[in-house]
Amino acid sequence: MISLTGLRSFVAVVETGGIRAAADHIHRTPSAVSMTLKQLELDIGAPLFESERKSALSNVGRVVLEEARGVLAHYERACSAMTTFAADRLGRCDIASVPSVAVTLLPRAIARVRQAEGLFDIHVRDIDSSAIVDAVENGVVEVGLCVLANKRPELTFEALFREPLDFVCRADHPLTKKKGPLKWTQLEGCGLILNGSVSALGLPEVSKLAANSKLIASNVNSNLAMVEAGLGVTILPRLCRWQCSRELRFLPLADAAVSRTVGWIAREGRALQPATAKLLNYIRELTRECAKEFGYAAV
Repeated sequence: MISLTGLRSFVAVVETGGIRAAADHIHRTPSAVSMTLKQLELDIGAPLFESERKSALSNVGRVVLEEARGVLAHYERACSAMTTFAADRLGRCDIASVPSVAVTLLPRAIARVRQAEGLFDIHVRDIDSSAIVDAVENGVVEVGLCVLANKRPELTFEALFREPLDFVCRADHPLTKKKGPLKWTQLEGCGLILNGSVSALGLPEVSKLAANSKLIASNVNSNLAMVEAGLGVTILPRLCRWQCSRELRFLPLADAAVSRTVGWIAREGRALQPATAKLLNYIRELTRECAKEFGYAAV
């Protein structure tokens, strides 16, 4: 049986750079940490480091490190959820969200649930969809608000809304004077700055436009800043316009395929904390109420 103490000691050694520093970090003696590591290697059946100096991980060690971090994060969240639930019978809500939802729908939902249900612990992580999927699968968060590109049997997914992606440019860009949705031919030569949302579409028109700029920005705010600095244009979900300055414009595209479906994900077969279930109910409610304001189609 692989122990949590062994995993915690191993992660501490890797992150602090040595047994003595790890011992200080987790409040154990160096000899105890050393013995725990040896036992962990026996339990796993392979060495975790390339040498006795513990300076480089073995191939097995690299895999164990990733899994150990996920296990420890899930364990700590679960312990906190249990003790919080025992105190107030609601528990806590650990949720991750794509940035555009985190600055629009989510704050309103939290305000509404707190007004109706009272205060309880809500932990919010603002990350991209792929990181959210990993966080939910590893138990780091209970629920994620994101795009699920490919269905996974270990995750449940409930769609909330379908949203167009818009062409984003500076206010002084010539295309702001065009009437009606923009066609791909009108965007030729613009120099598209790539990001995760538009890359996930896999459209050949996107690749063609991006060849002229050779810029990629995974963070929404970085993407918007690059456009504002005149480094090119981009294509982003419509909700992102609530994060931009007055110097930028979001213009609709004629291609209906340029869209995304946002929903919530959780681990299949797991009952949600009462606090999380209540927050999700308000998120569903607000998604329908705000469809016209934010320009998406509620599912």
